Amino acid sequence: MSQEEQATLPAVQLRGIWLRLGRDTVLRGLDLDVQAGEAVTLLGRNGAGKSTLLRLLASALSSTRGEGRIFGYDLNDRRAVRDHIHLLGHDLGLYPDLTPRENLAFALKMHAQTGDIDMALERADLTRAADRRVRFLSAGMKKRLALARMGLLSRPLVLVDEPFANLDAEGRELAIALLWQAQAAGSTLIVAAHEPELSLRVAPRALVLDNGQLQEGR
Repeated sequence: MSQEEQATLPAVQLRGIWLRLGRDTVLRGLDLDVQAGEAVTLLGRNGAGKSTLLRLLASALSSTRGEGRIFGYDLNDRRAVRDHIHLLGHDLGLYPDLTPRENLAFALKMHAQTGDIDMALERADLTRAADRRVRFLSAGMKKRLALARMGLLSRPLVLVDEPFANLDAEGRELAIALLWQAQAAGSTLIVAAHEPELSLRVAPRALVLDNGQLQEGR
């Protein structure tokens, strides 16, 4: 599918999604439409299912009932879906014995992409730490590295869970800038966050997940 064709399709379409995890019903007949290029903040109390919904969209979980599509691809077509998404979850997926530079180079290689690693490190304020092993970096630096990788890979749909966690005030501003850059590059964003005053600066459409269903926020 060409980029032009992709841009005409909704980034996300969910219809009547139910999801049970063990004895718990997390999503209850959930519907969702997100247009290509849109930026959405996903809000809800702890345990409401925000992370679960992101994992469903990333095809890491399968729904119990209902239908879903990512840029027209059925969520059950996991290979096609995963070619279009980048999930930045609580597990940052970094390699602790590699340096930030090596982590970014490996990510590009794994996805058969090219990119400006030095620029990505600079934007995340990691130039001076570029050749230190990740295991010796602070939690905030690791988060910034994961955000740098997100921008470098430039996927059509970017799913971010708590992008501001473990970041100081300066790091949060950097995170906002990196998310802005991802959207400016054409990515659709869905950001789950506990800091709406920050996430809404990037993703102004607010959705509230409550009792397994979504409502437009105010």
